Amino acid sequence: MPLKNTITALTLCLCCLSAAPQGVQHDFGFARSQEVDVLEHGIRLELPWCGGMNSVRFSEIDLDLDGTDDLVAFEKHGDRLLTFIRDGQGFTYAPQYARLFPPLHDWAILKDFNGDGRPDIFTYGLAGIRVFQNISENSLEFSLVENTLMAYYYNGYVNLYSSPDDYLVVDDVDGDGKTDILNFYVLGKHVHFLKNQAGDNAGFDLRLEDECWGKFSEAADNNAISLLTYCSEREGSPLRHTGSSLLLHDFDGNGLADILIGDVDSPHLTLLLNGGTPETAVMTSKDTLFPCNSPVNLFSMPAASFIKLPGHVSPSLVVSPSDPSLTKSKDLNSVWVYDYNTALGEYTLTQTDFLQGEMIDVGSGSCPVLFDYDNDGLADLFVGNFGSFDSVAFNNGFAEPHFSSSISHYKNTGTSYSPEFTLQTRDFGNLKRIGLKALHPTFGDFDGDGLTDILCGCSNGTLILVPNATLTGNSTAVIHDYLGVDVGDFSTPQHFDLDNDGKKDLVIGNRRGILSYFRNTGGSTPAFDKVSDNLGGVDVRDHEVSYFGYSVPWFYRSHDSETFLFCGSESGKVSLYKGIDGNIDGQFVLAVDNIAETVSGVAKALNEGIRTGVAVAPLNGDSFPEIIVGNYAGGLSYFRGVTPPDYLSAGNNKKNDIIIAPNPNNGTFTIKGDAPLKRIEITDLSGRTLLVKDNIADIEFTVRLGNVANGMYFVKIEGKPIIKTVLGGQ
Repeated sequence: MPLKNTITALTLCLCCLSAAPQGVQHDFGFARSQEVDVLEHGIRLELPWCGGMNSVRFSEIDLDLDGTDDLVAFEKHGDRLLTFIRDGQGFTYAPQYARLFPPLHDWAILKDFNGDGRPDIFTYGLAGIRVFQNISENSLEFSLVENTLMAYYYNGYVNLYSSPDDYLVVDDVDGDGKTDILNFYVLGKHVHFLKNQAGDNAGFDLRLEDECWGKFSEAADNNAISLLTYCSEREGSPLRHTGSSLLLHDFDGNGLADILIGDVDSPHLTLLLNGGTPETAVMTSKDTLFPCNSPVNLFSMPAASFIKLPGHVSPSLVVSPSDPSLTKSKDLNSVWVYDYNTALGEYTLTQTDFLQGEMIDVGSGSCPVLFDYDNDGLADLFVGNFGSFDSVAFNNGFAEPHFSSSISHYKNTGTSYSPEFTLQTRDFGNLKRIGLKALHPTFGDFDGDGLTDILCGCSNGTLILVPNATLTGNSTAVIHDYLGVDVGDFSTPQHFDLDNDGKKDLVIGNRRGILSYFRNTGGSTPAFDKVSDNLGGVDVRDHEVSYFGYSVPWFYRSHDSETFLFCGSESGKVSLYKGIDGNIDGQFVLAVDNIAETVSGVAKALNEGIRTGVAVAPLNGDSFPEIIVGNYAGGLSYFRGVTPPDYLSAGNNKKNDIIIAPNPNNGTFTIKGDAPLKRIEITDLSGRTLLVKDNIADIEFTVRLGNVANGMYFVKIEGKPIIKTVLGGQ
C-alpha cells in the first residue's frame, strides 16, 4: 500500500529560457462514461462501470450541497472513493465528487465533529489519525485541521494511536455532545475511551478517560470476548491486538451505547450490550452471531455502518469486509444490508450485493480484454480475474480462503457506432474448475488449425493453452506449461504483432513489473522464440506503493499505424509508452507516467485503485480509441476517446492536483492547486531552502526565484502526500 506522508514534493526542472510550449498535447484523450449499456441475465445494469466493490464502508454526506445526504463508499482494496448522488428511490454514480476529497488511505469515517451539520473526515495518517474539516460553501471542500490527532495519555500528550487495519469509533460516546474516540490500544485487548474535553465546538482535547471501556477484553489470538474483566491485565502485559472493526449504537433501546465488533479471520459480528450507567459502560451480555435470525457471514472482519436508504423509514445496517488482506473478501456478494423488522424486533437480511449487484463485478482483480471472438466486426469484452471467493479453511485459527479464477464473456450486442455488452457466461471455457488463480486471456490460433484458441497467463507465471475444441467445457484438454514459458509470477500475455511482420508475437507482463518478448518465427503454426526479458526497458514498479509492478501490457496500433503501449500496474497507474516502432531492441519512451481522464475540460490523472488492467480499441466509430480499465475490486471503468488534452492542463499524479507551468522554466513559474496552497517551500537536491511562503489563501501563486542555478528543485505543498512528477517539456 502507498507510503503515508504529509507533503507534496513535485520535481521542478529549472532550465533557463526553456519554457514548455503551450498547447502540446497528449497522444490520447479519455473521458469517463456511463453511457454504454451492459446487460446481465436480461436486465440492464444501473451502475455498470463503477469499478466494483470488495471491502467498503459507507458514510453519508451532502455531495452536491442540495440539502440531502448522499453516499460515499470507501473501498479498502485500492483506497478508492465511490460517490453516489441520492436520486429519487435510488443512487446515481457521480465520480466527479470523488475528486473533491483529499487523498485518503486505509480507512475513512465521515463524522461532524464541530456541530456545524457538515460531516468532516477522519482517516488514517501514520500510526494515527488525520482530520479534514468540511468547509464547503459553494462546492464540496475540505481543509486539513489535524495532521496527527493528539491525546493525553497518563503523563502527557502523544499521538493518538490508530491501526491502518481497524475501524475505530468516532462518535459521542458519553452523550455530552462532543466527538470522542474508542479504539483498541496498540498492544492491548481492551478498548480505550478517549474523551473529548474541549469547549463546545472548539475542536479536540482528547484525554484517556478509561483504559478498559465497557469492562470487556478480546482474546489475543482470536475473536473470543470475555465480559466483566475490569482490566485485570494491564497494557504492559505481552498481548497483541489482531484487528477489529467497531460500531457504537444503542441496539436495545435502553439509552446506553452498545458496541458491535468484527474481527480479523472471523466472518461474524459480535454484539455487546451495555448494562452499565451513562457514566460507566459495562458490557453485561453478548451475541456472538449477530443478528440472531440471519447472522453476518462475511469474510473477513466485517465492518458495519448505519445508512438511511431511499424509501426506508429507519436507517439500515450495511456490512462489508474490512480485512486489509487482498485474499480474504467474500468478493462477489460482499455488501450486505439489514433492515430493522419492527414485528420481529431485530435486524433482517434483505440484500447481499447492495449497489455491487448493479455493477460489472467479477470478484477480486479484473483484467479486461477486447477481442472480436465471433467475427461479427464488433469487439467483445472478456474479463479475467485473480479469482472469486469459493470457500475457507482454518489453519491454527487463521482463515485461509480459497479463490479460483475464471473468465467472464460479454458479447458486444451493439453496433459499430454504439457498443453494448451482454453477459454470456461468467466461466468462459469452463476454466474455473481447474482451480488456478489470475487467469489472463489472449486470443489467437496457437496450434495451427485455423481456429481461435485461448492462451492464459496465471499466478504461477506459466501459460495454459485452451484449444478451440475445448471452449464448450472439456477442460481436460487444457495444455499446461505451454512451450515451457515461465516469466515468474502472474503472467499477463498479449498476442500482438509487435515487429509488424504480419505474424502475431507474444508479450508477457509479470509481478516484477517488466515485460518479456517472444517473437513469432513460425509459419501456419506459430513458434515463439524468446527475444528479451526486459522489453523496451519497461518497468512499472512504483516503490512508494509496492516492491512489485504487476505489469499488464496492452499494445495498440493507431489509425496512422503508430504503435503505443498502455501498461497497467500494481500502483494503479496506466503508463503510456511510445517510440516503439523500429526500436524493439531499444528503450521505449515513457510518454505519460499515468494517463489522464478529462474532467470538465481539465486533465486529471487516472485513479482507479490498485492492480489495474487495461484494454484499448475503437468502439464507437470515431477517430479516437476507447479504454476500459479494471482494478483489484473486480469492476471496470469505461472511458470514451475524446480530443487529447494539453500537458499543462494535466495533473500527472493520481493523488495530487498541483500544476506547475511552465516546467521547465527560467525560475519564474506559477503553482496552481485544487485548494488553497497554504504553505510552499522550495529546496534544492541537498535540502537547502530557497524559498518559504506561508498563509497562502489562494489556489494559485507565482514564484520568482531570481538567480538560481539550472537543475532539479523540489516544491513542497503542505497537506499533500509526497509525489514526484515532472510536468511539461514533453
